[in-house]
Amino acid sequence: MLGLGSNITGISKVGTTIVTDNLVLRHDYKMRAVEPLSDGAADINADAANNEYIDVGLIPITTNDVSISAWVYITTWVNYAGIVVNRSNSGTNPGLELRCANGAQKFQLVIDDANGSSSAAISSTLNSNQWYHVCGVWDRSGNMSLYIDGVLDGTDDITGNPLTLTHSTATKIGQASTTEMRGYVCNVGYWDRVLSQAEVKSIMNKNYDSLSASEKTDLVSWWNLDSTVPGFTTTVYDNHGGETFGGEILTQPILTGTNWSNVNGTVSDGIGTVTIPADGTYSYFRHGNMTSTYITGGIYRAVVTVKGTAGKDIRVRSEIGSDNGGLTATTGRITLTGNLQTETFDFKSNGQDDDFRIERHDSDEAYSFEIHSVSLKKLNGNTGTLS
Repeated sequence: MLGLGSNITGISKVGTTIVTDNLVLRHDYKMRAVEPLSDGAADINADAANNEYIDVGLIPITTNDVSISAWVYITTWVNYAGIVVNRSNSGTNPGLELRCANGAQKFQLVIDDANGSSSAAISSTLNSNQWYHVCGVWDRSGNMSLYIDGVLDGTDDITGNPLTLTHSTATKIGQASTTEMRGYVCNVGYWDRVLSQAEVKSIMNKNYDSLSASEKTDLVSWWNLDSTVPGFTTTVYDNHGGETFGGEILTQPILTGTNWSNVNGTVSDGIGTVTIPADGTYSYFRHGNMTSTYITGGIYRAVVTVKGTAGKDIRVRSEIGSDNGGLTATTGRITLTGNLQTETFDFKSNGQDDDFRIERHDSDEAYSFEIHSVSLKKLNGNTGTLS
């Protein structure tokens, strides 16, 4: 029926998963339900023992014009189940919530006004087990529009009590408060502007790569939700950020710039040499003061070029205290070869990261190593964590 493959409902999973089994759905304009263009979808079918959603981090509302779109396939309609939610406390932290309606097979676009009262644009009654393209649009004058498959299907406004939308908590796909949807979602887009109906109709038949330049104007993030980041089975790309890493995070010049410090180390011609005494005294080069630099859930790539006594171990870490940062003494361990060697480590920040250091591993004898170059970069965009 959906081209999803015969085993889509029998998949063994822990938490939210990405489903790609024969899922290449296209709208060919025949007389049948529209379907998304996608190579996969997030399977969000939570139960009492297993909450499921996608945390895409803090996405501030910056213009007071917002559009959110998604392809959604509801297997079971759940009251107030979240689809895309950028909303928390009424009045003090108002935002947008695209969700299932209470007690009905409908979608809602919900906004809180400055006094804590909610307004909602509500769709007509819809079916279970059918793909729908849902797009909610809010403009700064207070108008709310809800499009289903490119057709305006619900409106409301809160112009009598205007407000400025704000947001300071994580945006989630598939969950509102603690209530999760039951079904599948893909091709989720988030804009800091109002989409026209013509744009909604155009966007609904595209994945990220097919969007035009004008359709990407003021696009904040887009999640195809058709694959996970290699090496991170619970992390999905923000396709608008691309599968690329951003600019250098560490202060340069390498090892001699602001925020670099060391113990038992020296710098000559940009090369840092760490000399470890025979008693194994803790020795390192450290780039500190990075608590506010790391983003929880962000993917980072550390690349270091080092040289030192063959057979000895050193380590790269992202946390100053105990080994509970994203890059630990175990995951960042390097065994020296005696020659120049470049090592790459990809890791996810877990909220405990607050520095970047290259240091001796446990040792009870003297040795030394050189640091020839070091780099730290973040994967672009608002990556999502499957929960």
